[in-house]
Amino acid sequence: MRRFLLLIGWIVVLAAPMAAPEASGPRTIRCSPPDTEAGAASGFTTFETLAERLNHAAPSLRLDGPVRQLATAQPTLNFTVVKPSEMNADAWRRSWFEAVVYPSDGSGAISARLMQRGEVQPPVPTDDRTVLTARLPGIDQGWWPSRWEVVLMLCTRSAAPAGSAREEPLLIEAFARAPLYASSLRLSAAAGMLVALGLYLALALASMQVQRSQLAALRDRLGGSAPSALGFALRPPVIAQDSFGHASLSRFQILMFTLALSGVYAYALIRTGELPNISGSVLALLGITLTGSALARATEGSSVDTANRIWLIGTGVIDSSARIPVWSDLIASDGEIDASRVQALVFSLFAAFALIAFGTADLQNFAIPDELNYLITISQGAYVAGRALPRDSAKRLNEEVRTIRDAENRVLTDQTDAAARKGFETARNALSSSLIEVFGERLNDARLRRLEPGDRTPPPRPLAGIGSTA
Repeated sequence: MRRFLLLIGWIVVLAAPMAAPEASGPRTIRCSPPDTEAGAASGFTTFETLAERLNHAAPSLRLDGPVRQLATAQPTLNFTVVKPSEMNADAWRRSWFEAVVYPSDGSGAISARLMQRGEVQPPVPTDDRTVLTARLPGIDQGWWPSRWEVVLMLCTRSAAPAGSAREEPLLIEAFARAPLYASSLRLSAAAGMLVALGLYLALALASMQVQRSQLAALRDRLGGSAPSALGFALRPPVIAQDSFGHASLSRFQILMFTLALSGVYAYALIRTGELPNISGSVLALLGITLTGSALARATEGSSVDTANRIWLIGTGVIDSSARIPVWSDLIASDGEIDASRVQALVFSLFAAFALIAFGTADLQNFAIPDELNYLITISQGAYVAGRALPRDSAKRLNEEVRTIRDAENRVLTDQTDAAARKGFETARNALSSSLIEVFGERLNDARLRRLEPGDRTPPPRPLAGIGSTA
């Protein structure tokens, strides 16, 4: 709980508002107003000259749709500009785009001091409707969203003086002006993190209510050193466990991808102001993990036969309290490391990292390689098949428990049967290693060593906080 509060505190500190910086970068653009002699001669114009021109002219360049902000970390705008009807195709292809922004104060006046230049790509038109992007790092200021005015200028090349070898200067042919409500990277990133953390915390709180018996068993075992209820529920293996108290790899994958995608989706929503689409490869990855989880649940069950499990718990050889899930459950089962689980886990981690690191920029077009999805599918199939087929260690354990039960029955039938008693003791001494492989720390080895035919343990005492009435 303390670590969680510390993380929230750091987010708040990082999200504190910052003062808006002065406009920085080049103070000229490569496009001159047609009536500016100095600008036309040099091919460049200052922001002061440009501001005076824009303040006294009307926009005549048409944009197809509003200006959109993309989800990239560096502020990037998207335009679709339409070729002026009076402009011929050759002049259009020889034109050049420049973009500037300035804070919108509602007055409509343009201040050269606050004007910032953007890098337009592609710099030249491609067809009658050209889709452009403009990178504008200066509009990402502080914490809160900000209002700006964007000016996109269409520049044409003027006729160069006869005999001149220098490049023809660019003159402003037309310009478009559009409002922009720019989001903040810090706000978008914080929103993504808070959504993922909030969802995880909600799942932990639900798990804290559902898994009270596990927490009670852990407190009964560890006493004062046991974790708090929330600290226990915040463990990923606790949230992703199955009905037998084992951390499930398929459920952990679903948890991991759900948290990653929800955080990325919230980031993109705040960053762009639009509900983003999700690429087909990401949907395919979610489908693979959901299908694997459904099939794994269909094969879910104990590896020990019911009659053998009842005997082991009834004799006190195995602790009957709720099992506590651990991290090793994700890659091990019945005392064996499962290579298919390791493979599925490793490549799922790669896919989740790629989704967080690169999917934020363009969730709609973010693509997970088909080969990686195929590999995860194969690993999921092997994992599910492995759950459906009994393990060698589980087979051996079931045979050994049946052997000791048969020997116990013969001893109880005839107390003077020395061979039956010897068989019981032999089976009892051999059973320990198999039980450790499957049950681990839940094995009560001391109880097993002193077990006699017919010994049974009394029912366990009620755990604190479970089944009590007021």
